[in-house]
Amino acid sequence: MIFNRRGLPWTVPLSIGWTVVLALFLGGVLFVPLGLYLAYWVRTRRGRSAAFWCYLVVIVISILAWSVPKTFALYRYPIAMGVLIFIFLVLLFAAPLALRAEIISLYQHSHGINLTINPFLTILFSSVYLNYRVLDLPIAPLAANRGLASAH
Repeated sequence: MIFNRRGLPWTVPLSIGWTVVLALFLGGVLFVPLGLYLAYWVRTRRGRSAAFWCYLVVIVISILAWSVPKTFALYRYPIAMGVLIFIFLVLLFAAPLALRAEIISLYQHSHGINLTINPFLTILFSSVYLNYRVLDLPIAPLAANRGLASAH
C-alpha cells in the first residue's frame, strides 16, 4: 500500500527527529525521493502537481549526471552541462516551494484550514520539513473529491 489507511503518506507519522536522522544518515539523498512521494500524494488528491514534474526532472538530470562520463560531458558539451546544472539547481529550490503551495491549497480546499508552512524552513529543510508539516487529517482521493463536489 502506497498510502496508509487514512489516505495519508506513510511517512507522516514519523517524528521530525527520525526524519532528520534519516536525511542526515543518507547525506541529503532523502530530500528528492521524499519530495517526489509527497508530490505524488498531492497529485492523487488534486489530479495535478507541478512539484511532481519538477522532482521527476531533478531525478532525470541526476541520473544523466551520474551515467555520462564526466570528462566527456565537461569537455565535449560544457554549455549543455552548464544549462543542465542551472536547471537542476533552480528546480531543486523551486520543487519544495511548489509542493508547499500545493499542500497549503489541498488543506484549504479539503478542510478549510489555512495551513502555515514557513517558506524559509521549506527552502532550508526541503521535503523533510514539508513531511513534518502535513497534518494528520484524511484527504479523499481525486475520484472521491469529484463526487463530493457534484453532491453539493
